[in-house]
Amino acid sequence: DFDFNDIAYAKLGKNSDTKLDEQIVIVNIGTADRAAIAALVEQINSAKPKVIGIDVEFNGAREPESDRLLLHVLQTTPTVVGASRLNWKSNKNTEEKGYYANAISGFGYANFIGEDAGTIRYFSPIEKQHGQKYHCFAAAMIKQGDPKLFEKITERDRELEKINYKRKIHQYPIADWQDVVSGNVSDNLFTNKYVLLGYVSPTEYDIEDKHFTPMNASIAGKALPDMNGVVIHANILSMMLSDNYIRKLPGWINWFLIIAIAWLHIAFFIRYYIESHIWFHLAAKVAQLLSAILFVFLSIMLFHWFGLEVNIKLPFIVIIVAIDVIYFYEAFAIWLHKKTGYSTIFNHKTQ
Repeated sequence: DFDFNDIAYAKLGKNSDTKLDEQIVIVNIGTADRAAIAALVEQINSAKPKVIGIDVEFNGAREPESDRLLLHVLQTTPTVVGASRLNWKSNKNTEEKGYYANAISGFGYANFIGEDAGTIRYFSPIEKQHGQKYHCFAAAMIKQGDPKLFEKITERDRELEKINYKRKIHQYPIADWQDVVSGNVSDNLFTNKYVLLGYVSPTEYDIEDKHFTPMNASIAGKALPDMNGVVIHANILSMMLSDNYIRKLPGWINWFLIIAIAWLHIAFFIRYYIESHIWFHLAAKVAQLLSAILFVFLSIMLFHWFGLEVNIKLPFIVIIVAIDVIYFYEAFAIWLHKKTGYSTIFNHKTQ
C-alpha cells in the first residue's frame, strides 16, 4: 500500500501551508447522545448554514425520548444531509440509511474506497447501478447547498477521483458540541457555511473512526491511522467547492513520453550492445537505475508543485524490459538472416 506521491505529503510538506478553509466548519460531536445531537442541530440551524452534514450512522433505536426528539428535529430541518453506507459487495449497491431513513430528505454514502485495508486515496462521487444513482457524502452536501456546482460535478462523470488532500484538522474552523449548545460559539461561525458534524479524536492514539491517508507522516509501515473520517469528507468537500482536482496528463502525452523513452533507451542500449559489448551490462544497469530515479523524482515534484499526477508505471516497464527486447530481437533477426538473408546489424554471431 505505497504510492510514490505520498512522499510529497509526508516528506516535502505538500499543502502544509494551506490557509484555513472558512467555507467549512467541523463540529466535534465527541460522545454526544441523540438528545445532545438534536440540540446541536437546532442551535446550528438557527444560524442559517447552507448545509448541515451529519457524519453519524444511527443504527437502531436507543432511548425513546431521545429518539423522538432527534426525529422531530431532523424532520423539521431541511438543510440536514445524513450519512448512509453503501454496500460495495452487493450487485445492487444497497444503500443503508439507518434508523432515521424517513426523517432526512438527503443522504450521501460516507464509507470510503479502501477503508478496510489501506490508505484512502480515491473516492467515487456518484455510483450508478441498475438505474439508481448514489451520491457520496460531500457531493450530497453540495447538491443541497449549491445545485449549480453539483451539476458541474455530475458533468465530470468520473467513476473515481483522487482526493486532493489540502488540510489537516487544524486547517478547518472547529468547534466542540458542548460549546455550541452552551452558546459559547458565535452564530456567525455557521452562517452560510457547510457544517460537518462528526467525531474528532482528542489524541493521536484514539483511532476511532480514523483512517490512513497520504498525509500520514510515515510513508511505509504505517502504525497509526492519521485522519478522522469527518476530516476526509471535509477535504473532498473543499476540493469540490474550489474545483481544485488532481490533474492527470492527457493520454496522448503519456503515450508520446512512453514512445520517446523507449526509443532513447533502446538506442542507447543497442549502441553499447553492438560497439562496446563488454560494457553493455554495466552501462544498461546504470542507465536503468538513473532513469528510474529521475522519473520518480520528476513525478513526485510535479505532483508536489502542480498537483499533476504522472503515471510512471508504463515508463518503468519500458525501461525494465528494454534489454530483454533487444535480446529477443537479436535472436529473431539472426534467425531471419539465416533463413532469408535478412540484413541486420546483429550479424556478429552469423559470421
